Amino acid sequence: MVLMQFIGVIVVGEIVIHILFFLISKFIGKTNKDKISRASILKGILERAFIVMSLHFNMTQSITFLGALKIATRIKDTEDKVSNDFFLIGNLISILVAIGYYLISKNLIELNS
Repeated sequence: MVLMQFIGVIVVGEIVIHILFFLISKFIGKTNKDKISRASILKGILERAFIVMSLHFNMTQSITFLGALKIATRIKDTEDKVSNDFFLIGNLISILVAIGYYLISKNLIELNS
């Protein structure tokens, strides 16, 4: 029961976050070349899963590792012109959503115990 509730929260959360990212990209004025791709959606989902698992197992230092990886991969890529604002806002929203998923899962487990 808890797993099904959590999966429902994640599905709804991912739909909402992708609509939010779409609206932010329109507000910032990204071009068609910079549009949100399936690969970027998958990377975002994996990042949030990594953060949730890191928090679940109390390995918060791994979030610093993720930040360093993201910066290192971005520095090298000169062809990707994603604005710094979009990069920063997107990462902050993604981390906040992952923390929200963690807190919801923790509360669901406590309520059903």
